[in-house]
Amino acid sequence: MRYWQSVRFKIVTGFLFIIIPMVAFIIYNNLYAMNVVRDQVSSNYNKLLSVNVRENDKILQEFMYYLLRLKESDPDIALIKNMPLGDDEITFAKIRLQKQFIGNSEGIHYNIDSLFIYPRKENDIFLTTQYSGDSAKKKNALLQWTRGHLDDASTGFYPHWDTIRIDDTNYLLKFIDMGSDVYAGVLVRSQSLMRGLESFDVGPEGAAFLINNNGEMITNNSFAPMKDKHFREGVVAKSDSYGIIKSGGKAYLVLSKPSANADVNYVIVTTESYILQDLPFFQKMLYGWIPLLVALVLTLYLIFLQRVMFRPLVDLIRGMRKLGQGRFDVRLPTDQSSEFAFMSGTFNQMAEQIELLKIDVYEEQLRVQRAEYKHLQIQINPHFYMNCLNIIYNLAALKDFKSVQKLSLHLADYFRFLMQSHRSVVRLEDEIGHIGHYLEIQKLRYVTKLDYEINIQPEHLSCELSPLMIQPFVENSVIHGYNRRVQDGSVFRIHIRSEADPDLPERYIRIIIEDNGSGYPPDMLRELQSNAYLSGTGEQHLGIWNILRRFKMLYGDDGGITFRNGSQNGAIVEIQLPLVRSHVIDAGKDDKNTNGITEGGYAC
Repeated sequence: MRYWQSVRFKIVTGFLFIIIPMVAFIIYNNLYAMNVVRDQVSSNYNKLLSVNVRENDKILQEFMYYLLRLKESDPDIALIKNMPLGDDEITFAKIRLQKQFIGNSEGIHYNIDSLFIYPRKENDIFLTTQYSGDSAKKKNALLQWTRGHLDDASTGFYPHWDTIRIDDTNYLLKFIDMGSDVYAGVLVRSQSLMRGLESFDVGPEGAAFLINNNGEMITNNSFAPMKDKHFREGVVAKSDSYGIIKSGGKAYLVLSKPSANADVNYVIVTTESYILQDLPFFQKMLYGWIPLLVALVLTLYLIFLQRVMFRPLVDLIRGMRKLGQGRFDVRLPTDQSSEFAFMSGTFNQMAEQIELLKIDVYEEQLRVQRAEYKHLQIQINPHFYMNCLNIIYNLAALKDFKSVQKLSLHLADYFRFLMQSHRSVVRLEDEIGHIGHYLEIQKLRYVTKLDYEINIQPEHLSCELSPLMIQPFVENSVIHGYNRRVQDGSVFRIHIRSEADPDLPERYIRIIIEDNGSGYPPDMLRELQSNAYLSGTGEQHLGIWNILRRFKMLYGDDGGITFRNGSQNGAIVEIQLPLVRSHVIDAGKDDKNTNGITEGGYAC
């Protein structure tokens, strides 16, 4: 049953349908109040920022007019333009300009950092500055900048201020053509334009700064969120507007105003929490009391339902699942309300009846399975017996009586092993000994045409497997592999070895039987690899069918037997033998003993 079809889901959902709209309404009211406060504060900040930006634009415009007055009415500028290069009057004119600049560096002109003049005929900068300590660096930087921007100023008036960075200090630069290839400009520190903004109360985590069109800060203060690319792009996008941008898990109110005279934006950033710090009641209600109250009410409601309804229902469902999994000893408590007590009592009676019926069916299945396993063990003995008679007949026909005597000893040991059909499993050491007797018998027949090699690791000899689990594969190699191979005079070889499983050495060992014959025919190999023999009746290739059937009964789906051809012909059989058996079948037990087939059992 799907969860959304359960009684618990429907009851809880119905409760949530009532409580959620109420909580949503309360949260909406709180959010609305917070948004009103946020918008009001943002509007006030935006108005103050606009006033400061206009004031700074007036200052920048006055600086521009200062340069224009120099151009139109200052006689020293005329001397620099008209006097020949190297004339002493030019030097005196520059000295007078320097004194004039220092005298004017009061009032509104106090923010001018430097005045520079570039006569193209001298190819040098004349610089006068209020801060002489870095004049050399300023002069070099301005000389490079002026040479690179002469084409931009060739019209005589360059309306906008540029930004320039000199020795880790950011400046705004105004540059005009004085005529006669003489150019003049002023430098203004970016930080000096922040004096009005520094009085803004932006909180400990806020800041006020200038940025250029690329979003780079051009004031000396640092602000960590501006290192975040997403935050920086959001600030640039807020030009001439305001809004909320998140960074580092915090929400920031960002206000930005562009300058009318320079390619810069004035930016104020403050945290949303700082703006709303005067609304502790709304914040506590929104982020504290409302969730806590909802959680408390829902918890008490669920505890009540859990005790009255959910626990008996869950016990009943768990009991049914266990019953479906075959655990028929499960019983439910009856000390509940009358309705659930009746259901639990009825369930207990049903489980007891099913348990008794299941035991009877299980015992009957065990008797049938033991009988089938015993039949499979006995079925394989006549199959090999007929092959042995053929070998004896051939040796007798050759009148090789010593070989017949040797064969008799091997046959005695061989049939002694076969007569122990009451055992469901044997040690690998006994199975290999049995195979040795069989191969010695075959060597007496084929003499120099057959050879074999057995390499079983000593720690694997104690492992258990079903009798005649390996020998029929060796027999098939001799009968089919030898007879179908091209008779070129080479020796037919059989190699039997064991090794630890490369993937799960703690769970399996591998037993490999391989020969140098012609290998499996393609059609037969496809059937073997597709498990067609196991699902069949064993009418063809009885030996292989018997082995696969007994392996399935003894080990279940654990381990397996695979068939393939070698890279240079030859058949290869690989048995993945579990170290622990999933089933133990004792064919010798009496049918009344229900322990004839049990779970578990060590193979080594």
